[in-house]
Amino acid sequence: MSKSILCIGATLVDELYFSKNTIIAESSNPATKSSSIGGVISNIAQHLALLGLNPTLITVLGKDSEANFITELFNKLEISISESNFDAPSTGKYVSIAQPDGNLYVSVCQDVTSEYLSVSFLESKTNFIKGFDFLIIDANLSAESIQWLIYFAKNNNKKLIIEPVSISKAVKLSLLDLSGVYMITPNQLELRAIANINSNEESVLVSHLLNRGAEKIWLRKGSKGSILFDTNHLLELSVPPISIIDSTGAGDAALAGWIFGYYNQQGELSSLQLAHSLAMEVLQIKGAVATTISADSLQKIKNNYYHD
Repeated sequence: MSKSILCIGATLVDELYFSKNTIIAESSNPATKSSSIGGVISNIAQHLALLGLNPTLITVLGKDSEANFITELFNKLEISISESNFDAPSTGKYVSIAQPDGNLYVSVCQDVTSEYLSVSFLESKTNFIKGFDFLIIDANLSAESIQWLIYFAKNNNKKLIIEPVSISKAVKLSLLDLSGVYMITPNQLELRAIANINSNEESVLVSHLLNRGAEKIWLRKGSKGSILFDTNHLLELSVPPISIIDSTGAGDAALAGWIFGYYNQQGELSSLQLAHSLAMEVLQIKGAVATTISADSLQKIKNNYYHD
């Protein structure tokens, strides 16, 4: 199988603050800080590169020092960004504040991806995008750009995966034609936002999205594991208990792990195990990317967590 993966979405500078004590709202809270390159699609691309899958990235960078820093790192990882948009006045930024146990308390994001990765910009890259078999996008794109890419994937026989990013971003998918989507990867709250129907029943929400055209729904359930649905069956996988240091980027890592398994033809169960394994590695570090991961080490980690 050709390892032809194109990632499209946001690249941000992540500033992560970890409160030393339980956060008190409307008050100053002492904290430690770490900075890294983030954005959902860039987190995914970085892990794919570390796993040897040589992804290409279309993103937005500004005319600032942060863009230079990001470009240098991506060059080291051999992530091509040559077809990206470099016209933004500044590179986007994500700031999160976590409780001492690593769970997210609140985050804010300044991002111009939806403006600069417009339909007209994507149309100008049509011939370039046609060269890839697998398209992975995040919902930082505008609804119009997401719909354009869905139709593009359908008309050109590409596999398209959508990462919803957050509840507010997932809402963009609620009115779209999903015929042409290979997989959507929501958590439980994002699933409700995308379905946007008068039901909280998991099976009803999933069925609604499958009926709207999505081929697979991969529902992430945190400490309860995840479930991969299609119209014919479901596959459920639990996760072992771990101590969480930082929850940032765990879902992004899971998708990269799944794609690694898929591209190595390991089957659905093994791909889910790889996904959970990489996510659990990220949950046990500060930051969204396990920078020391490799294809060999991920396989060993999976064998440690899952013995079957």
